[in-house]
Amino acid sequence: MTTKNIYDRLNNEKIVGMYYKVLTEIFNGTLSDVMFNEIDLLEAIAAKRGIYLSYYRVKEHSYRPSQVLLLIRFH
Repeated sequence: MTTKNIYDRLNNEKIVGMYYKVLTEIFNGTLSDVMFNEIDLLEAIAAKRGIYLSYYRVKEHSYRPSQVLLLIRFH
């Protein structure tokens, strides 16, 4: 197996954890929207492993941080 990027070395739990962490940091404003490229990469790597990741963002008020709901489907 050849490693094409650093995420290939992570186990499934760390892929999901990284996915959640990057999403929450984007929505909290710590990371820029350019990091959605990393989200796409994490989704592609998970899909190769039979795990399909998606998310739903909830923002109730402007003074409260966003809440992120992860949807994980195993195939």
